[in-house]
Amino acid sequence: MKNRARHSGDVIRKVSKLTAVLQLFSVGLLLGLAFLLADISNRYATLQGGIRENALWSVYQLDRETRRLHELLHLSLAKNDLQLVTLKNIATRYDILYSRISILEKTNFENQFALDKAVDEKVAEIKQAVFGVVGTFDAIAARKPVDERILTEIDAILEKAATKTEELLLHTNNAISVARAENRAEVLGMQIKTGLLIALLVCCVLFLIITLRRQLRSVKRAGLDLEDLTNKLVESYQAAEAGNRAKSQFMATIGHEIRTPLNAILGTAELLELAPLPPEILPGVQTIRRSGGALLEIINEILDFAKIEHNRIEVDLRPVDIKSLVESTLDMIRDRALEHGNRIELVVLDAFAAPVVETDPTRLRQVMLNLLSNAVKFTKDGTVTLGVAEMVSAGTLRLRVEIRDTGIGISQSSMDKLFRPFSQVDASISREYGGTGLGLTICKQIIDAMGGQIGVQSVVDEGSTFWFEIPVAKASLPLEMEIKDNDAQLTLPRLKVLLIEDNLVNQQVAAGFLRHLGQHVSIANDGLEGVQMAETEDFNLVLMDMQMPRMDGIEATRRMRVIPGKPAELPIIAMTANASEDDRRLCVDAGMSDFQSKPVTMTQLRSIIARTRKITKEQASSSDFTPETVSTTDSDAFAARRAEMVEALGEDVFHELLASFFHDAAGVLAHLRGALAEGDEEKSDHLLHTLKGAAASVGLTEVASKSQEFRTSVLTAGRIQDLERIVKDNQKRYAA
Repeated sequence: MKNRARHSGDVIRKVSKLTAVLQLFSVGLLLGLAFLLADISNRYATLQGGIRENALWSVYQLDRETRRLHELLHLSLAKNDLQLVTLKNIATRYDILYSRISILEKTNFENQFALDKAVDEKVAEIKQAVFGVVGTFDAIAARKPVDERILTEIDAILEKAATKTEELLLHTNNAISVARAENRAEVLGMQIKTGLLIALLVCCVLFLIITLRRQLRSVKRAGLDLEDLTNKLVESYQAAEAGNRAKSQFMATIGHEIRTPLNAILGTAELLELAPLPPEILPGVQTIRRSGGALLEIINEILDFAKIEHNRIEVDLRPVDIKSLVESTLDMIRDRALEHGNRIELVVLDAFAAPVVETDPTRLRQVMLNLLSNAVKFTKDGTVTLGVAEMVSAGTLRLRVEIRDTGIGISQSSMDKLFRPFSQVDASISREYGGTGLGLTICKQIIDAMGGQIGVQSVVDEGSTFWFEIPVAKASLPLEMEIKDNDAQLTLPRLKVLLIEDNLVNQQVAAGFLRHLGQHVSIANDGLEGVQMAETEDFNLVLMDMQMPRMDGIEATRRMRVIPGKPAELPIIAMTANASEDDRRLCVDAGMSDFQSKPVTMTQLRSIIARTRKITKEQASSSDFTPETVSTTDSDAFAARRAEMVEALGEDVFHELLASFFHDAAGVLAHLRGALAEGDEEKSDHLLHTLKGAAASVGLTEVASKSQEFRTSVLTAGRIQDLERIVKDNQKRYAA
């Protein structure tokens, strides 16, 4: 294929050079033809304009007018008719003769016979005769009396002039005849030359036609070869693109299919670890959790690398409080560091010159977490330090982040392998510590996309320092963000939170937000399971759904409040989509500390955690509830919810939650039809409530509002069909 392409290129280049030569030849030929045409044009102009018209015709008219004037004057004298009318006619004929002399001068008559002195003499005599009597004819025109003897003299002069004009006419006619004969010979010669030139032109045109046909055939063959090559390249590209899409789809599908059961394994292992277990079982459960976490980390790295491989890194710049971001990131890695016996230190300025900068918090946190995870993984009973500083380089504000550890270190000869895909210092690293070798590659790609630099310094057995610098711009938080994030400026207490929620999507969203805020979360699937967990464990905060199977939130709260030995001030926060005054009163009467309308946002959870130790039943009973009003469109609400969840949980987890919602929604709608057929209104209401809560959690406000609307009206098959259509429309719009 390469040889054919190279040969086609050579043919086209050769044809291009030959075509340039033919173009130059054609230009020369055109110039020759233009010169010949100009010469022929000049010849014909000379023959027709100079000799035939200007000379012969002008002399003929001069002779005729001279004779007419002489005849008219001679007859008038012979008849002795010198009346005013007759003299006026004679003056008119003189004016015509005078004008003929002027025309003869304007046509450059003498120039046609510049070498003939006889012509010059005759013309001079004629002019003298005509111009010499101008005074007499002016007097006649002025109606002055003229002596007859003067007119007789003029008659004699005109008779001689007529003789001269006749001689001039004969001489001119002879000269023109000779000139015509000579010009005919010249024209004949030019005809011969023109014929030869035309023959040469025909030969050249034939040569051009034959040559161009040959070149066009060559170009056509080369073009067909290139077209065939292009088609093969397009097919190859399409096949490669299809393979890439298939690979990406496969990886996304496999990632989803693996992570879904893996999340269940990790959640179950974590619950088992929290439960009282025999000493011989606990290490095994811990091994399951640690191994599952390592496997989940590997899967996430592979999927992240697949995105980077397809240039899908998107940087979303927005105002970020650097100190809060760094502290929350460090809190997320603290438990893992403690498992390895490591101490975590944070070195930051007391006050940044630019405390709020414009950057991508999700990507920045991802890089810091990756580097911190490596530092913790390769350090045992040591110290991991996260340092953040500001610097100005070339007039640009830059943020420098350093992660220092006292771990195994890296040799100088092995540093070249860093930041390469699937590369680690040596094979024993993967066997002993695990990992894919993609983490640093992902970090480098992200930092490059943000316009920064990343590097490392290390000494074997002394530790390593990974650093990166990114350009940032000073910014300020919007006023409403400052108000909402007021609690976020404080260091959040680390609490043990019991989340009681029957809907899987709501569980994952709320638990993801809480873990992102550094909280320890335990999940109960209904009120009865929540009460049982509250009897055996101590929690700092309970987040309680209201409508659940087996036992609802109101009854579960009443039972928790009477558990012996449990603190009476345990904060129990209701999470409900019902935002009426009656619902608030029911919550307070049941013993709840406060309640929060769904969908719950991360900002709301942060605020709840920040004020947990201040919440009392008395404060809740005296607090005023103001339902939230949402004026944004469904698309805006979904976009805002998506941004919040992606920041906290990651893009992939969000898509998994969305896919899980639509999968669960299909089952809920099927059960809803069954409940309608059975006439079970209570079950229908519970199903609609479940669908509403799950939809609100992922930002599908249209589905949530329609579910609530059908809860307060008579449910029919047509309304279920409308709900199914809305769910499908949202699935096409957001999950396609």
